[in-house]
Amino acid sequence: MKVYFDKEFQLHELMQYAAPCIIQVGNRLSVDLHSTNILNFMMLTPINETEERIFDFELKSLEYDPTESAELLEFRDLVELDEKSFEKFKIVNIVARHVKRQKSSGEPRFLNVENSLVGVEVVLSVDKGFLISHPELFSHKGFVFLLDCIIASMLGQLMKGEPVRILSNEPLLYRLDLQNITAEKAEALEKRFSEFNSKIVDMIDGMFVLMKGVAQKFEESILQKHRESVIPILCEGVELSSLVDELQMLENALKGMKL
Repeated sequence: MKVYFDKEFQLHELMQYAAPCIIQVGNRLSVDLHSTNILNFMMLTPINETEERIFDFELKSLEYDPTESAELLEFRDLVELDEKSFEKFKIVNIVARHVKRQKSSGEPRFLNVENSLVGVEVVLSVDKGFLISHPELFSHKGFVFLLDCIIASMLGQLMKGEPVRILSNEPLLYRLDLQNITAEKAEALEKRFSEFNSKIVDMIDGMFVLMKGVAQKFEESILQKHRESVIPILCEGVELSSLVDELQMLENALKGMKL
């Protein structure tokens, strides 16, 4: 029996970062997208450690004595390894590597990235360290709404034209379903997101000073009260000018009815 995973990780880190692995039992290879079964292997001692290629992707391989593994708990949530499931493996792995690097870098960041345990989903939220160090920003209801809109719009523009579903049920928390894109595209998006994340850290204090007056007007605004309608539109990458034009047409149409 063997387990395969990215060389950048140690076995115990797979669960920590919800990184993927491939499990081989007999001749059958299966993908465990978030290594939820890896605890089984942590109770065993590998008899061999090598590097092997799967679909032209070099992975670390740990081999275990099959007689020792006979008492393991039943494996759950495994998907048979094929080109489609391996593409998902690579996407989840890209996110896991990003999470590990962001943790070890020590650099300030605005948005935190995490692998969800649900399919090929990534979760974005405000970094706790940034939140603690900038209490004045996040205690301002209007500015939080503006930030929410800025990030939703950025994500919408970043993912525009891509089959990526973005959900946000609460301010400054976003879930992105990446299951329908390629690993190559995920890598390109990860690079662009990293650039945005670094840039906004440098800009946000100045943004607060410049936009504080405007933000005050959004404290109890109609848009803020109907966030559940506004943010999904922005997450779709809709241009605000187009939205304004349509609202203007709607207003003119209603006025024209003279009811």
